[in-house]
This record gives sequence, C-alpha cells and structure tokens, in this order.
Amino acid sequence: MTIDTTVLRPEANGAASSQSASERILSNFARFDAEVKLAESAYAEGELEMAAFYAATAATIATHTHCGIFNSPRLEAILNAIGRQIAPGSNGVKPRERGEFKRVLHVGSELSSVGGLTRMIGRWINADSDRMSSVVLTQHRGEIPEHLTESVRRSGGELVRLNQSIGSRFDWVRALRRIASAYDVIILHIHCEDVIPVLAFADENGLPPVLFLNHADHLFWLGTSVADLVLNLRDAATDISISRRGVEADRNFLLPTIVDSTTRLQSRNDAKSSLGLHPDTVLLLSVARRPKYRSIDGMSFADRHIKLLEKHPQAHLVVVGSGEPDDWQAAKTRVGGRITGLSEVPDPKRYFEAADVYVDSYPFVSSTSMMEAAGYGLPAVTIFTLPDEARIFGINHVGLVGTCLVARTTEEYEAMLDRLVVDAPFRIEKGEAARRAIERFHVSSGWRSHLEAAFQCVRSLPARVNSAVTNDIVERPYMGPPDDMHQDIVGAEPLLPEVKMIYMGALPLRQRIALWSRMRRQGEISGPAKMLRLLLPEWLKRTIKP
Repeated sequence: MTIDTTVLRPEANGAASSQSASERILSNFARFDAEVKLAESAYAEGELEMAAFYAATAATIATHTHCGIFNSPRLEAILNAIGRQIAPGSNGVKPRERGEFKRVLHVGSELSSVGGLTRMIGRWINADSDRMSSVVLTQHRGEIPEHLTESVRRSGGELVRLNQSIGSRFDWVRALRRIASAYDVIILHIHCEDVIPVLAFADENGLPPVLFLNHADHLFWLGTSVADLVLNLRDAATDISISRRGVEADRNFLLPTIVDSTTRLQSRNDAKSSLGLHPDTVLLLSVARRPKYRSIDGMSFADRHIKLLEKHPQAHLVVVGSGEPDDWQAAKTRVGGRITGLSEVPDPKRYFEAADVYVDSYPFVSSTSMMEAAGYGLPAVTIFTLPDEARIFGINHVGLVGTCLVARTTEEYEAMLDRLVVDAPFRIEKGEAARRAIERFHVSSGWRSHLEAAFQCVRSLPARVNSAVTNDIVERPYMGPPDDMHQDIVGAEPLLPEVKMIYMGALPLRQRIALWSRMRRQGEISGPAKMLRLLLPEWLKRTIKP
C-alpha cells in the first residue's frame, strides 16, 4: 500500500486508545494540520522543494492516522500550484485530443512482491495485450517482481525507476512528465501520499487523460486534482469518492478487480496431502496481509473460530499472511493446534487448491484473495457488523455481491461456517455460483470489456481544469462512521521524525543538510551510521542498493 511500514506503530492488538474516537480524530487532524501549515508557509516563502516535502509528510500522517478526512483540497492546491511552476505544459498547448489509446503508461510508487496491487498491474498489462504498456515507478525500493517485468517486456514497453536517476524530487517530476507526454493514456496506481505524480500532472495542457485507480479506497489519498477519471473497485468506494473526496459523479467509473483465470495443478486431496492434512479434513482458509487480522476489543481472529473448531474436530483453519501473533496461542491450544498462522507468501496457490471454505480476513476484508478463492470454486464467508455508513470496511465488490455469504452478527457467522463444514452439497453450490461470477466480471476475458468502457468514458469527458492556490479553503474532520472506527481497524502511528527521514533523501543538497542539521539538534537523529546515510541523496541509496 504505502510507505515502509517498519516506521509505523500499529496500536497493540488493536486495543482502543484511552481517548474517545472524536478526541483521536481531532488530535490526528491537529498533527496533519501542522504539517499542512508548514507546507503553506514554505510555498509562500518560495521554498517549493520544502513545500512539497511537508505536503508529503502531511499526507503520510493523514493516510496512516485517520484525521476525519479522505482528501485535502489545501494540499492538492499547493501541489497543483508548484507543479504548474516546475513542470508546466507548453505555452498555448491545449489538453491532448482523446483519440485511440495505443500506448499506456502505468505509474506506480513502490511495488511489493506480496500484495494485490502488484499482481493487478501485471494482470492488467497481460489482459490489455493489444496495447503497448510501460511502467514508471516513483519511489521503488528493492527488486521488481519478475512477473511484472516480464509482462512489460511482452507488451513492448519499458520499466523506469525514477529514483535511480541522479537528481532530486523535482527532477523526477519533470522526467515523469516528459515520459508521460509520449503516451495516449496514463493510469495511476500510486501510494496515497505520493506527491510526484500530482506535481507532474498538475498542468493538464499537453497531457493525455489521467485515470486514477482507487486501490486504497478506505484511506486518505492525494490525486483528485489530477484525475480525469477515478476507477473505483466497488460501489462503497464510489460513494466516498463523490461525498468525501469531491470527485464529480461523472468522473467516477466502477472497474472490477482483475484476477487470474484459475487452473488447478493438483486435486484438493493431493493438495491437502502436500500440506500434511488428512483428505477428510475440512480446510478453512484465509489469505491476507498481517494488518488485516488485527485483534479488536481483546478478540483475535483465532478466537472467533474456537467454538466452530471445537464443535468440528475434522475442521482446520489455515491463515496465510498472519504470521503467528502472540494472542493467537491460547486459541490454538484450545483446539489442539488446528489453527495455523503462516507468514506471507508470494503465491499461495497450493493453499487455495487444498481449501474447502474461504474465510475472509477481519476486521478488514481482503477482496482480491476472496476473488482468487472463488476462482477455485470455494464458498466464501465474511462478517460485517458495522453501521451501513461504514461499509467501506466490508465486501461490496462486483462479483462478490450476492455470491459470498455476509454475516451481520457473530451468531450468523458461526451458523454459516457450521453449515459449510457439514454440508458438502451446499459448499459446492455456493462455490460454483461464486466461480461463475468471477469468470464473468473479474477474469481477463470478461474484465477487458469493462476496461474498454472506462477508456470510452474518459474520452467522452471534457478535460479537467485544476484550481490555483487559495487561502480560503477550510477543512474540517468528520466524526461519524466510518471515521470514528477507522483508527481501530486500520490505523497506525507514524513517527514524524521517521517519516521525515523517508523523504529527506529526495531533497536537494542545501535543503537536505538544513533539515538534517535541525533534526540532529532536536535529538531526532542518532548513531553515526544513520547520520551518514541520511545525508546521502535518494538516487544514490537506490543505485547502491535497489
């Protein structure tokens, strides 16, 4: 999703803060607002690099520590004004004519080897095989997954890592704009706090249309000001785009998530045998990243399944991605070890092949994994006990609506799982309905028509017109659902000094040294190795160690 989560501190075991929800939102908003004011002050003083730096730190706070807002017109306005100064369109050049799209530029921030976004980009390029597709990454660290590199190569495109080029953030902004001007359409798959594309595409003149993939629909993100069309992956995301992000209704488009067509390599029994399970085992499977299994109100994901597993000794729960949280151990002991928590794996295929029932992550859903499970004909169960206004935390994705089983209470959830464990014909019936829906909407052959409709939609829209910086924008945090429960479900605790360290390497030398000196005086930097590394430019760090 976003920045390196090693610098974030999730609330331990999802325990609620001593503050009320409204107090936390106001406290978080105050931290965000302080960084926005620094950005505004730096912009007013002509320190554009520092203004963009503070915009990034403000956006990072809002992304990971919910502030009661889903977008910031103030930040968008500052970045828009900076972008028009440092990467303007040619004088007198109007927005590009929206003809046939033959060359597609996908822009991402950082792509992990594990996670739905990286796989979606690769699948998108593979499905859109009649077009040439390239990928530009703005702040990637580490190796690029081979499957994505291969997808780009087959399409005839190129893969560019901006932060390996000598220079600072603004140099990368200009490079991105130069690259983008040669393409027919731009797709943004960026992290929520990434300012580089927002700066690069601020001036719409001379650019092709920009489509923004709303993959982090439950979080604050930057980019509304540069999007000709927002691609939402579910209708709850569309609702928030319109009501909370200020995106005009006709600039939203519902695009299903693309998943791979399913090909079994082994039978269910053979797959179970490879995992050391008896063929008569009823395997309950869940697959997601560890943060999606956060404990809530003292109850862990493992705890939720104790009664079921005690009732059915033939049932076994395997969770891929959770690791082995400390607060799962008691539950595992109670059911004789029939709860298995595993680390994330790049390809969980053999677990899907072995499973009988798919169990959604909680408290936050994992829709892509659920779609993958449905491709194997697995029935899926999810639980949603929140108010309808908070359905951004539930399942409401195209092919899953009406096919997955949605429980509104703990009792209903247990009853659904109970029936799926004992009723094999029912499992087959629900799994087959889910499989057909995924084939229709989410697999390449069916998904491609939705992509073409999105392209036709953006061609029919007038070019966006961005606004200039204004001092009269007022942002106020919202206190009701889903905001009041946001922190407990997905919130973390960004440490501001660590956040600054992430972005300072992209500053020019003068600003980098000034910030480094100030942080050192304030005791925010310690240790000679860290001090030296923080002085290095970002491009050098990424070239030495990708």
